[in-house]
Amino acid sequence: MKTSILTFAILLLSFAGIAQETNKQSEKLTKYVTTFPNGEEAITITDNSASDNLKLSSADEFYKYEILETSNHELVHGSDNQGKVCNIDKNKFEDGTYTLKVYTEDFVITSDITISNGLGNEEQNSTIQ
Repeated sequence: MKTSILTFAILLLSFAGIAQETNKQSEKLTKYVTTFPNGEEAITITDNSASDNLKLSSADEFYKYEILETSNHELVHGSDNQGKVCNIDKNKFEDGTYTLKVYTEDFVITSDITISNGLGNEEQNSTIQ
């Protein structure tokens, strides 16, 4: 009887492990890093396809960020910030390419990002001004 219960428990745990592994495979994590000219990390944008948020983190504290239409530089979304990290709701945007500006005390960091709510992909070109 104990052997049957032990065998059943092991099988149950095995199936749970396979189910979790399959679920993780459908989740995609995309991470892009913008660097200063000296090679040090300036900002990082992390997009987990299973999440509705982009995570924006900076080496320096930033006081605001703006997301602009690439074609006409019209403000789509912006927010004040305190600290080095914030989350941005991807659902506020249609799929497409945008310009992200992050304002620190000393720099304005500009990156082109592509947001895809369906796939969680983004691409980035960046400059430091």
